[in-house]
Amino acid sequence: MRKKGFARSTGCLCFALFLAVAAFSVAISTPASAQEPFELTISTLPAGFASYIMGVALAEQINKNSKWLKATAMEGRGPAEHMKLLVTKPEKRTNYLFFNTTWDIWEAKQQIGPYKGFRFNYDEFRFVSLLGIAGNGLCSVNPTIKTLKDLEGRRAIFDSGKGKGRQITYEGVLKEAGVDPTKIKFQYASGKAAADALRDGLADAAYTGHVLKNLPNVYVNSPFQAELVATKDTYFLSFDPKHAKAYKQKSGHPLTVVRVPPKMLGPKQTEPCGLLIKPLGFAAHVSMPDQVVTEILRVAYENAERFKEYTPLGAILTKETLASLSIPEEAYHPAALKFFKEKGIKIGGFED
Repeated sequence: MRKKGFARSTGCLCFALFLAVAAFSVAISTPASAQEPFELTISTLPAGFASYIMGVALAEQINKNSKWLKATAMEGRGPAEHMKLLVTKPEKRTNYLFFNTTWDIWEAKQQIGPYKGFRFNYDEFRFVSLLGIAGNGLCSVNPTIKTLKDLEGRRAIFDSGKGKGRQITYEGVLKEAGVDPTKIKFQYASGKAAADALRDGLADAAYTGHVLKNLPNVYVNSPFQAELVATKDTYFLSFDPKHAKAYKQKSGHPLTVVRVPPKMLGPKQTEPCGLLIKPLGFAAHVSMPDQVVTEILRVAYENAERFKEYTPLGAILTKETLASLSIPEEAYHPAALKFFKEKGIKIGGFED
């Protein structure tokens, strides 16, 4: 009886060892990076903005270079709409990568503009990587409008909606320049629609869009601005750095100013022009899974040189600049921060 029991015990032990070895063999033959398929939505701005093209570019690179992460790019309305969507629909937070700016995070925390009364812990929204650097200015097709003071009594488009971020910033700087915003007749339109209104005589001045192509100050026009310059004589109004600095000191706003050389924005730009500079980024809610953030950055890092093939905005995005948003470490998603440190990527900004 003891021999039979011993044989039975030995057989069970051998079978258990066989199962263990088989399981181990399966484990080592399965890549550690294997993941369940994950659907990612990338929402940026309306078509006509370079940032929209960057969203399309990132989605295309992810779909080409990831075995498990699949991305869909879509037109968005802007950072305020993105963040409000995730505040009201928490089920979307884990798989929604969106266009955001350092200006908008500041406004949201200040509870001003479109964020007024829309309470939330906006520290939960974290940047994943740099998207690009934008320059915002003002222009007109009327040669008699030469300075910011000339805007008083005129119809001007500062943003796509009343009280949104660009309008708040412009008004703050204009006040420091001695311009009374209450004397400006505000209109609202996005990108291409704003340029069309200017071209068709429905507005006297409108905001401009430009993107940093090369350091230190080589800017090119966004698509909607390039179309306007190509079809009409376009005159640019300059922001003075001292007025922007005064507004920044009073408000804590993160804006900076750069002066671009003559002719860079168009043939009628005969003098250096001061643009308000805004870092742009891909952002997500802090609950986006770490492995998703890491995969997004892996693809962006390994294919950084591809982005300039889509739009001039992509030229400034390199392996070394993924963390160049001029924000503190805690403003990045934890997985992004870990990725940057492991790769030795400097966390800072272009002005550093």
